[in-house]
Amino acid sequence: MASTADTQMDSEGKLCSMIMEANQYARYAAVCDREGKILWHSRRNNVEHLLTEEETIDSLKRAVESWHARDSLTNKLGKGKYAVVGYDNLTRITIPLQNDHLLLVTVEGKKPQYLGDIVKIVDYVQQNK
Repeated sequence: MASTADTQMDSEGKLCSMIMEANQYARYAAVCDREGKILWHSRRNNVEHLLTEEETIDSLKRAVESWHARDSLTNKLGKGKYAVVGYDNLTRITIPLQNDHLLLVTVEGKKPQYLGDIVKIVDYVQQNK
């Protein structure tokens, strides 16, 4: 019988794979824990990394810290659903997951044209563990 941790990792791996398969513009998808440690990731084969692994980890740590700060407003604003940051070379989307994990997706382009689809995949995977 699979442990809760194994089931969680399976669903998070599935989540990264589904996002990469569903969106041809997704460059990278990763799930990290509350310390920013990457638990699962997937990168499109034909894209070049723009950040080193260390820079990606540092960026994830900052994203986790930002989500913890946003959580302090939950009583007034409700639970945060996603955050989008647009850069010249890509768009970064972070979505809080269950168990204090965080999903990061980087998408080619200047606007998150497929944000709705990504959120639907997250909802589906979390509801069908």
